[in-house]
Amino acid sequence: MSNKKAQPAYKHPESSGQARGRAELLPLAKRVTEASGTPVVGGVAVVLHGGPTSTSDIDIYSDDFWQTHTRLEAAGIMWNAERREHMIDGVAIHMVGSDSLGGEPKRISTIDGVKVIGLADLIRGKLTVGLEEIRRGKDVAHVIDLIRVIPLGKDFAAKLPKHLRAPFKQLVDDVHGTRRTSTSVFQYYKKYSPNPATRRTADQIDRSRQPAA
Repeated sequence: MSNKKAQPAYKHPESSGQARGRAELLPLAKRVTEASGTPVVGGVAVVLHGGPTSTSDIDIYSDDFWQTHTRLEAAGIMWNAERREHMIDGVAIHMVGSDSLGGEPKRISTIDGVKVIGLADLIRGKLTVGLEEIRRGKDVAHVIDLIRVIPLGKDFAAKLPKHLRAPFKQLVDDVHGTRRTSTSVFQYYKKYSPNPATRRTADQIDRSRQPAA
């Protein structure tokens, strides 16, 4: 990352390393957001908004990766060229753009000293990424955690983009509904993923799991 032209084209990062809890991560996340001036997204944001999760890295939103990189290095949070990520006390830091959040954050607040995107922005981002591929199902699981713990009802869907309201309401039904059975993972992706390849894969897996006639 030697100059601005060399800035990498980031995709939504995969978590790596050992999962860490709230007590260990939040002080590091506070240092990162103070240094970068940017809010956390991802697993740390889920924790701050009340979700019962742990995560192995710190994801931050940035609308200018080079500027954020410069600010982090000025604070001693250096870029690891081999791993292609910034590191702080052994924890990876990943920059995430608006494409991984379904748009720019509309609300940024501070919780426990850590700058964080708003709850609606977080859920929008988790569903945007999570519905694209089955392997990102943990992002949908984070939304389920938030629905269960906060708790959230169907009325919250009004804060989301129209194309995400039905997928969100389905998760609310699955969490809080009175039905004995809930939608399977593959049925959910078959119905709500915007990615045709993902829908086809989900349909194939769902069919293969059905008992033979």
